[in-house]
Amino acid sequence: MDGKTTEPLKSFRRTLFLPLLLLCFFLIWSISYFVSTLLINVSASFNVPIGTASQFLTIATITGLIVGLAMSALAIRYKHRSLFIFGVALYPILALIWSFAPNFATAALASVLAGVGGAMITIMAYTLIGEHLPLEKRGWAMGLFLASIMASALVVAPLSGFIAGISGWRMVPLEFIFPMSIVCLVLAVLVVPSNQPQPNSEAQPSFVQAVKRIFTQISPIACLVSTAMIAFVVFPYFAVSFLRIAFSLSPTYAGLCMSMAAAVGIVGGVAGGRLVNRIGRKPLAITSALFFGLSALIFTFMPTVAFSVLAWALNAFAGGLYFTGLPSLNLEQVPEYRGSMMSIANSFDNAGTILGLSVAGLVLNLYASFHLVYVIFGVVGLATVPVLFFFAKDPCKRV
Repeated sequence: MDGKTTEPLKSFRRTLFLPLLLLCFFLIWSISYFVSTLLINVSASFNVPIGTASQFLTIATITGLIVGLAMSALAIRYKHRSLFIFGVALYPILALIWSFAPNFATAALASVLAGVGGAMITIMAYTLIGEHLPLEKRGWAMGLFLASIMASALVVAPLSGFIAGISGWRMVPLEFIFPMSIVCLVLAVLVVPSNQPQPNSEAQPSFVQAVKRIFTQISPIACLVSTAMIAFVVFPYFAVSFLRIAFSLSPTYAGLCMSMAAAVGIVGGVAGGRLVNRIGRKPLAITSALFFGLSALIFTFMPTVAFSVLAWALNAFAGGLYFTGLPSLNLEQVPEYRGSMMSIANSFDNAGTILGLSVAGLVLNLYASFHLVYVIFGVVGLATVPVLFFFAKDPCKRV
């Protein structure tokens, strides 16, 4: 094939590469927002309590943690393109399982596949942009990833309610998630580059080398710990319930508050993509962590619903900045082992989320206090600031 034939193909891939990754992030989170929006319908269909049905998220998160650890080795042994495509290929399957699942156990299998696919796509997406985008564009891509997640919340929640109201909840994965996953899979095969640079041309690196390189340096460790600490602050999972109880809001109005926060989060993600190259990865992560923790600390102490929503919006905006700055910092810590570093970071993120959900659930069961839950969230979030300030380093400084 001559150069004239291959150049249009290369241009096609370059043009659609980042949009594909964004669409895949949208796809990953569409499952979570679909389930959370229609949790009552799903639990009734499977004849299980809502609390039991809510464990679909826990199942996916625990699976993602395990897969993240495995990916740190797989990312060295197998092509990143192949791992990414495999993760995307699981979504048409799990969408069909969701649509036709006869019982809770079968639906739980779909959550397991979502945990596997979500972890593989997320880890490889971060790795691929580190390999195929220039340094000055990586932070921008990170910001767009977060914006894509927030956009999923804005679109999928109301769309799920609309489709379920007409055809039932099982039609959401069949009519929306399944066709979108097919589009993602086709584009992944066509667009994702196959070339993968190796850190050592003389010998294939080993998993042991990667782990040793990551865990014998203080900066990567500080970044991983910070990833888990911020993931611990599962602010949105309990915010709607607090607003409904504290201010007697209707589900519709409380849901609107979530949409407003998601919209602000999109702005934060886009702003983070712009700022990361101007002020640096580490300063952006530290500054945003400060406001992220502070907004969680004051959230439940606001005198009116308007001020509480304002605190939530500040948290969402700071989160958009933070989840641009920190992943960008993670990505550059050990460039020769990006796949392993991002895999381990994904596991730390999942571990932090699981711990945050568990601690919050325990506090609510023992003390029925949202105030205490968000004070704990705020303290953990603020504690990230000194960890990053004193121990993390930005190998790239400013671009």
